[in-house]
Amino acid sequence: MALTMATVGITVLLLRPPRKPNLPDPVFNGKPASAWAHKFMLEESFEAQEALRKIGEPAVPFLIPSLHQKNSWFNAAYVKVWPSFPPILKSRLEQPRLSTDVRMRAVVALREMGPKAKPAVAALIERLGDKDKTVRLHSAIALGNIGPDARAAVPALKPFLKEKHTVRVYTANALWKIEHNAQEVLPVLEQGVREENAPFRWAAAVFLGEMGTAAEPAIPALIKATRAADKDTASCAVQALAEINPTTIPTLIETLRDADPGMRISAAVALGNLGPTAKESIPALTRLLNDAAMGEPTIMGRGVGKETVSNAASNAITKIGAGAAAGISPK
Repeated sequence: MALTMATVGITVLLLRPPRKPNLPDPVFNGKPASAWAHKFMLEESFEAQEALRKIGEPAVPFLIPSLHQKNSWFNAAYVKVWPSFPPILKSRLEQPRLSTDVRMRAVVALREMGPKAKPAVAALIERLGDKDKTVRLHSAIALGNIGPDARAAVPALKPFLKEKHTVRVYTANALWKIEHNAQEVLPVLEQGVREENAPFRWAAAVFLGEMGTAAEPAIPALIKATRAADKDTASCAVQALAEINPTTIPTLIETLRDADPGMRISAAVALGNLGPTAKESIPALTRLLNDAAMGEPTIMGRGVGKETVSNAASNAITKIGAGAAAGISPK
């Protein structure tokens, strides 16, 4: 072990940082894009992620080299023995990161940039073949977030539609964002929302909602999902129905009577988001104005914290436009 440590230590001391791309290096909050990219590779901090997102496309060249960092015995050994290094050596060296983790962090940073990450399309397509399944999945998500400019990735993404539930669902969403081909992705997402024990069943509901009217054939599956034991899925299905077609309002009104307060809140939020179109729900919402039960629904994939049913109903009535008539002040 001592010999290994010495070998690794000497080798590392001889290493030089990789050369930065010879490109403009814009400054954000006092640091250049290259420094923010380096910081995110080391710490995966939200501050660095937000900086890179706001810099946008000019930061992409400083992330692409990390996408190409290869696994090696040296990298694995260096990470493994690092805890044993003496403090003086640690103070002069950067803590190493596994190459897989570095690639993943680069993918995450690009994923959050959306369309501004389009210069990384070719590199992200390459990562669809990564040995690490998480890197592959998030590369698909990143390509979807880029949108139509990632059309070159479509042939490489389509085989993922035959993978396990999570990969299928997220790939279908990515392909929808790139191509808007409902005929191809709708069956995948509809099946995804039907699979009762799938861990990301709720995501299929969210993605169907994002498709809007193109997802109308999935309405029966979503109505069934509103009665799912998994309340995250049930809540997201309610929200999706409102996004797809206002003809689903009767189902949303029925959900206002659900035994779970979180579901009642979710239905109220969905109806409020429909605005005046949901005016037929006013009587049912009004009956909830004294409902003090607390709920914690999942709204389109995100927990929104605890709230009373009465507050959600009040907000919904206000959004629908009947707040003044009901004597409710907008919040």
